[in-house]
Amino acid sequence: MDPARIPLRVHPASLQGQLEKGIAPFYFLFGPEILLVEEALDLIRRKAREQGYGDRESHTVERGFNWDLLHGASQSISLFMEKKILEVRMPGGRPGDQGARALVDIAGIPPSPDTLLLMVSGPVDKRSQGSKWFQAVESVAVMVECPEVGGDRLPEWIAGRFRAQGLTADREAVRRLAHYVEGNLLAAAQQINQLCLLAEDGRITVDLVESIIADSARFSNFNFADACLAGSAGRAVRILGSLRMGQAEPILILWALTREVRVLCQLSAIRESGGNPNTQFRKHGIWRNREPGFRAALNRLSADRCRRILRRLARADLQLKGQAPLERRDIWEEIESIGLDVCGVRIP
Repeated sequence: MDPARIPLRVHPASLQGQLEKGIAPFYFLFGPEILLVEEALDLIRRKAREQGYGDRESHTVERGFNWDLLHGASQSISLFMEKKILEVRMPGGRPGDQGARALVDIAGIPPSPDTLLLMVSGPVDKRSQGSKWFQAVESVAVMVECPEVGGDRLPEWIAGRFRAQGLTADREAVRRLAHYVEGNLLAAAQQINQLCLLAEDGRITVDLVESIIADSARFSNFNFADACLAGSAGRAVRILGSLRMGQAEPILILWALTREVRVLCQLSAIRESGGNPNTQFRKHGIWRNREPGFRAALNRLSADRCRRILRRLARADLQLKGQAPLERRDIWEEIESIGLDVCGVRIP
């Protein structure tokens, strides 16, 4: 059997090496990190085009999806001998009963020789990974799992991206960048690309990281969060209005504020248990120039109120995704109301 066709599970970082051995007939890409999933997908597509896969057919699994159509498409042979990429996106990570049966059938019959089957999924939980359909797919496909990159893994991921560009990054520069982009790998990749263009002598320094972040639109999201922490209600409202006019993404604004409120919850819990939260600032990535804002917020907000604000932010995230009804006119008013809550201003 061709080594490329042996079913296995590979990390995105190892995918290039697997593809060099030859393209397998079936790939299943899944995981919570959308950036890594899409980059892996692009890599497979490029390699496939090099090997003559000139046609591409794409489907998305939604309610009422016709799995029989997919089964037929995977087995069809082109009349013009055109090699085809068949892409199937399954955002929810679960195919449903009909889809589960169809995937077992598809796994039992290899795709036609001129068809490359690419299935792209969101996260697949542990229970689903033990299901019959997943194990059937795993027995025949190359599984490309894209796990979450966070915590201690993020600095190494950032450093690795710089190394791939032939650059060296100072350890403190990597730490500062990881702090700013934690929880948003797409923003991290965008910042890294900009830094690579600006780096001199092949080195990424702390000063360069600070300058690019200060100049980026995304830093304005943190300006909004900082104004909220400081209790500057008027400034927070002005910044939010500016972000809205500049067509900023509400999801990034929510993410920045959620991140700071989550830290507030941890610090207020330390205070509640009799500890001194001021001694924990560096551990939580709070640098000296941001300490006054956190001190002001801790003096203003109780632990219970911090937790309540965090719940409001979680609900706003669902509202933005259309999974919960809006309580105000639009998501921008929801964000403004929450920001004012952090400022200590109660809005009915």
